[in-house]
Amino acid sequence: METLLQQLDKGVLVLTINRPNRENRVDRMTGAALRQALEAARANEAVRSVVLTGAGGVFCLGGDMDGFPGGSPVQYLNFARAFGDVLISMSRLGKPLIAAVNGDALAGGFSLLAGCDMAVASDAARFGLPELDYGLFPLLALAATRELVPPKFLFEIIYEGRLLNAKEACAMHLVNRSVPAERVVNEAISLAERIGLRSSVAVSIGRDAFYAMRGMTPETAVDYARAALATMLSTEDGAEAGRAKREGRAPVFSGR
Repeated sequence: METLLQQLDKGVLVLTINRPNRENRVDRMTGAALRQALEAARANEAVRSVVLTGAGGVFCLGGDMDGFPGGSPVQYLNFARAFGDVLISMSRLGKPLIAAVNGDALAGGFSLLAGCDMAVASDAARFGLPELDYGLFPLLALAATRELVPPKFLFEIIYEGRLLNAKEACAMHLVNRSVPAERVVNEAISLAERIGLRSSVAVSIGRDAFYAMRGMTPETAVDYARAALATMLSTEDGAEAGRAKREGRAPVFSGR
């Protein structure tokens, strides 16, 4: 059985983690497949947006580590590299990435949610980092969540193992909206299609800038933004945006 399903329609690539018998936990092979799919999507001009979801009634309950708890350090390191590579590939996608959170997003699943630009969630979904309940600390999740969640609240949900409901996740801006579970994927696809009508080159430059500027000093970020702005204005879509605004019409973008 394929552990990652891919479907491209109308410019939207839907990636579905397909391990429902393991609550869609990401093992090393699934992580490698997800990384490869994201890298291929970045290079594929036919893909304008990506939706990430899970099969069945769960989004993702975390990682499935090779050999744990009786594995070797090498096995654990290989898993950590594979999962970390997924998070890096998400940040480098260069295209809108929407989470369709069809069910619980816990531990590594919370990290995947954090790595997406926007999220539509089931109103029954739960969110959290409960690793300490099992004697572990969510180390990989820190890389994805430390700039998304205020530190005191992040430590609260880690130390207490508290699970957030969809209403709380919306209030914390962890997800953009919640809908009944049966509508989640279609809502996310509809959102991805609408964003896909924008200039793909402007979105790519802007999204790359956002992830590149994380952790920069204000001065370095401004320098980066200056160069990115000059690049964007020099594109065909940049020139078309200027002409359309001057002529009072809707722009027609080429993605170049």
